Amino acid sequence: MSRIIALVLSLIMVAYLIPTTSAAEVEELDSGLLLGGLHGMANESIVVNSSFTDLPAIVEDYTATWCSNCVDVEEAMEEVALSVDMQIYAVHRNIYDPEDPLGTESVDQWFRDRYGSFTPWKPPIAGFNGLYAISGSNPVGDSLVADYTDLAQRPNDAGAGSMSMNWTSTGTNSGTIVWTFEHSTDKVYNVSVWIVETMAYYPEGTNNQQYYPHVLREIIDVGVVNSTGLWAGGMNVTYADAYDDSDLEVHLMFEEYIEPVPIEENPQLESTTEKTPFLSMPLTVLALLVVALRRQNQ
Repeated sequence: MSRIIALVLSLIMVAYLIPTTSAAEVEELDSGLLLGGLHGMANESIVVNSSFTDLPAIVEDYTATWCSNCVDVEEAMEEVALSVDMQIYAVHRNIYDPEDPLGTESVDQWFRDRYGSFTPWKPPIAGFNGLYAISGSNPVGDSLVADYTDLAQRPNDAGAGSMSMNWTSTGTNSGTIVWTFEHSTDKVYNVSVWIVETMAYYPEGTNNQQYYPHVLREIIDVGVVNSTGLWAGGMNVTYADAYDDSDLEVHLMFEEYIEPVPIEENPQLESTTEKTPFLSMPLTVLALLVVALRRQNQ
C-alpha cells in the first residue's frame, strides 16, 4: 500500500511540474495606431496618394530566421493577403540575436518599445494596425487565417482623411520625400519612412525558408503631425544598403504618438505572486507523502 501511495503522490507532483501551454488570445495594445503603407521602389520616382478608407491594413510580423513556428504565421499572413488589402512588415529579431542577420538593432528596439507587454521578445508576434496582437502560432479561433482576417478588417478609428507621398530618387541610397496628411481627429502622429527589402536570401536560416520577404531594414523620422487639419513636410533621406540585391522599397508611415504611462515595479510582489505558489505545491505534496508513509509504517 505504501508503494501505491508514494506512486500516486509522485505522479501528482510530476504532473504539476510539467509546464502547460496557455491558450492564444488577442491582445489590445495601447501603443497607438499605425497608418500608411504608400510605397514604391526606392531607386525610382514615386507619386502616390490615398484616402484613409483605401489604405491597407498594417501587419507587423516579429520573426527570426531560426524560428520554425514563424513559418506557420507567415504562411497564414500571405494567404490572408490574397483576399484582404494589407501590407506586411517583417521585423527580424536582432538584439542579443547573432543568428539572424536580417534585422537591425534600431528596428528591433522600435518594436520592443511599442510592444512592451510581450517580453521576453520571443517570435512569432503578429501585430495589426498597431492596435491588436497575437503572440505565438496557436490560433485563437478556428485558424490563424481566420484570426488574421478578423483583425486586419477591424475598424482602426482613424477618422476621415487622406495622405500623399512624392518620392524622388536622387542617387545611390538617397532620395527626397514630400508628404501631405489631412485628418479629422486630434491624434498626434510621428511621420517616418520605412525602408523595406522586398526579398532577402539567407540559406543558412535554420527554419529552412531561404527567402525572407517584407524585411523592415530601417525607420527614418521625417516629420510630425500635431493636430487636426492639413499637414505637409519634406526631407532629404539617406538610407543603408539592402542585405542583398537592390530591391529596397520606401514606405510612408504615420505612427500615432501615445504618452507613455509610468509603470511601478514591485520585485518583491512579483517574487511572491509568481514563485511562491510554484514552490509551495511540490512541498505540500512531499509533506503529504511523508505523512502517508509514516501512518502506513505504524
